[in-house]
Amino acid sequence: MVEQLTANLMQAFIYGLIAASISGFIFESGDSYTKTAWSGNEFAGKIEALPFFLTTFFLGLFIKYGEGMIGTEVTALTQSFVAGQRVGLILIAGMIAFNASIDNFRYADLKSIMVMGVGGVLFFRPEIIYVVA
Repeated sequence: MVEQLTANLMQAFIYGLIAASISGFIFESGDSYTKTAWSGNEFAGKIEALPFFLTTFFLGLFIKYGEGMIGTEVTALTQSFVAGQRVGLILIAGMIAFNASIDNFRYADLKSIMVMGVGGVLFFRPEIIYVVA
């Protein structure tokens, strides 16, 4: 049960990273603005930018139908790790992706190091997950 659950979570995580990476190139937003990358179009708020956010619909379609092209690779990657390693990789990659999404964010802050440390322990000692699960 834990094996299948972590496999499903890791596959969803990989597809989520793909979507977040692509949308990070398409959109940029701050406290009081949203703009589309490379076009220079800037809007006062997210409501005004809604048509551009519909682009994410096409991004979702790409991921859904692109699964036929990359699905076997994602499944193979997922199956090459055991449950504890999957959770560890999700923690490490998730923290790195989160930190990378924030301009000038320090990767070595205490919280990031703690999360990546737990991920590293789970990756190198995957049997620990069965103590918790």
